[in-house]
Amino acid sequence: MKFKIKFCIALLVAASLSLFVIFPHGRVEYTKADATLTGDTCICSVHQDNEEVKISSRLYELLFGKNEENETVLLIPGGGIFGAKIKQSFVSVQNPGECRELRVGDKITSIAGTAVSSLEDVKGVLHKLGKEEITIFAERDGKKMTLKITPKEVDGEYKLGLVLKDGAAGIGTITYIDPKTGEFGGLGHGICDTDTGKVIEFTAGKVTGVVLGGVKKGEEGKPGELSGLLTDKVFGELYANTECGVFGKLDSVPKSINAEPMEIAHRSEVHEGEATIISSVKTGAPREFKIRISDVNKASTGTKSFKITVTDPTLISITGGVVRGMSGSPIIQDGKLVGAVTHVLVANPTEGYGIFIENMLSAAQQSVQPKAA
Repeated sequence: MKFKIKFCIALLVAASLSLFVIFPHGRVEYTKADATLTGDTCICSVHQDNEEVKISSRLYELLFGKNEENETVLLIPGGGIFGAKIKQSFVSVQNPGECRELRVGDKITSIAGTAVSSLEDVKGVLHKLGKEEITIFAERDGKKMTLKITPKEVDGEYKLGLVLKDGAAGIGTITYIDPKTGEFGGLGHGICDTDTGKVIEFTAGKVTGVVLGGVKKGEEGKPGELSGLLTDKVFGELYANTECGVFGKLDSVPKSINAEPMEIAHRSEVHEGEATIISSVKTGAPREFKIRISDVNKASTGTKSFKITVTDPTLISITGGVVRGMSGSPIIQDGKLVGAVTHVLVANPTEGYGIFIENMLSAAQQSVQPKAA
C-alpha cells in the first residue's frame, strides 16, 4: 500500500524553514493537522570519551584525528530522496478535544493502571473497560498528572475524545553513506514533533522508498515544496534522531546514488565561494547544482553553519531555489563533502543554510542505538 505525503508551509520565528516535514500517523481519531517540524537551532557538543558510542564512531575518529594510520575519511555523497517512518516511544496528545486538563504534546503514560506506549495499547485498554470511568496518568514537561475520563462509544468502539499519536512519517534527503558499513546520515536536522517542536524520542524507524510527485516552486514569502509517495519497500533502519540529523543503516546503496566515495572536509577548509549541492528534485535521480557559500561560522555546532545561495539557473527554473524536501542534500566544495542543506529563507527561496559535515558526524558519534519496543 502507498500513501501520499504532501508538504505544507509554515513560517519559523527566525524567518527560515527547515526542509523536512513529518506527518503523525496511526491516530485514534483523525483530524487534519499536517504541519512542519521546527529545528531552527541545535547544540551538538562533542564528547569524545563517550564509551557508549555504537554508530559512526569509525568516521568520527578518522575525522578528528584518532586514527593512528591517518586514514582519509571517504564517504559516498547522497542526494537521493528517502522516506522515514518512525515509532515514538510514547503516546502523545495531538488534540485534547474537550478535555481541558490536557494540552497538545502531553504524554499519556498509563490508562486504568495499565502502561501504554502505543495506540494499540490504548485501544486494547478501552476495548476491555468499555464505558466505565477510567483514570489516566499523563506527563507534561516531566510533571505527572492524573485525570478521569469516561469513554464514549463511536461506531462500535470506545474512544476518549482525544486525538492521539505514536509515530510520524516524512521525506528527506540522504547526505552521506559509509561505503564500508552502510551507515548513513541525512536531513541535517532532527525529525521533530509537529506540535511541540522537540526532537522525537523513538523506539524504531524504517527507511522506505519514495516516488516523487510534483514540485511547487518557491516564491518570496512562499517556500516551495516537493510531494511524493512513500512506498512499502523498506531498505534500511533509522536508529538515531538528533538535532543535527538522522542516522541509520541501509541494506544497500540505492541504485539512484552512483557517486564515488569522496573525502570529507574539516570546518577549517570551508570557505566563501562557489560550491555545489546534490539533490533529487524532479526525476528522482540525484543531480549536481551550483550554489555559493557565504557567512561561514567556524564556531558553529548547530544546523546553520554557513549561508548558501542557489546560483544554478536550472535549479531555479525548476524549484525557485531551495525547497522543502531538499533537507540533507550534500554540499560539495573543492572536491570534498563539506556539509548538507538544512533551511531555506522564507523571504528569498534562493537562499538558505547549511550544516558542517563535522556537526553531523559528531551528533552521530554521540548517539546510541535504541532498543526495539
